[in-house]
Amino acid sequence: MKPVSRKAFHTSNFLSGSLNSNFGLDNTVRNISGSTKKLGQSYQSATAVLFDRRNMQAIAVRKPDELGGYQFLGLNSSLSCFIVGFDDNKQYNAVIQDNVVPK
Repeated sequence: MKPVSRKAFHTSNFLSGSLNSNFGLDNTVRNISGSTKKLGQSYQSATAVLFDRRNMQAIAVRKPDELGGYQFLGLNSSLSCFIVGFDDNKQYNAVIQDNVVPK
């Protein structure tokens, strides 16, 4: 897998881009939450990355709390995305959850 570089955007540019499209009265703000587990046990040594399926760009990165839970807050209800979980200790392969819709 090829390494990916991350780029920080200024707030004004970020909000005027494609990620802010389709907001309005019909699209309310939603959330995605989940948990990371290793062999059935809560696991906090991971990184969860939320990607937009339309353009394959990362939207947000979260570290799980002490119980392995994570949340992506303030998302558009029409967003179609996927989440990739990376093991920070590099003992396991990345895990992908596809077709995730904010609720």
